[in-house]
Amino acid sequence: MKKFIAFFPVIFLATILCNAQTLNNNWTSDLETDLREFTSCDDDMDCSEFSGKALQTVYKLNDFYQPKEKRYMRVSEIIAFLQESTSWTKLGPAYQQSILNQAQEYANNKKAVIAVLPGANGVGHVALILPGELQASGSWGLSVPNSASFLTIDPAKSYVGKGLSYAFTKNHLKDVVIFARNY
Repeated sequence: MKKFIAFFPVIFLATILCNAQTLNNNWTSDLETDLREFTSCDDDMDCSEFSGKALQTVYKLNDFYQPKEKRYMRVSEIIAFLQESTSWTKLGPAYQQSILNQAQEYANNKKAVIAVLPGANGVGHVALILPGELQASGSWGLSVPNSASFLTIDPAKSYVGKGLSYAFTKNHLKDVVIFARNY
């Protein structure tokens, strides 16, 4: 029993550290490298994995990696995963300024945040919220969080370090939902 009591704090601390949020110190340059690779990608199947890989690049989380398939999830798989996962919480719609503020605050506190647009065709789009500052968006009429977007249908419109409104049009705003990783 004494061994257990002495060993319990070590197990407890290890559990906390394994589940703690973390941020890649070189996330900006690593994500820019991912963006260059994505925009020069010529295989649609491999290119669709960059949205999932971005989570690992920035936040060191492999939630969107599928070990059996040995690949990152595609956008449609990420959207389905987020809606069913107990590791992620729906913060709310992107048209609410308080949700956008919360999303930026979470990202600045090294917590992973994703914006999701479920697609009518089953594909949709996701954008990763990045650490940074809220930026005024003329098209949305809101202050939006810093983000990255890997747009498979139009790779030239992909970016790192722009406001979330670059990823989704004003017409899409009503359908964009923000999810945050639980820690």
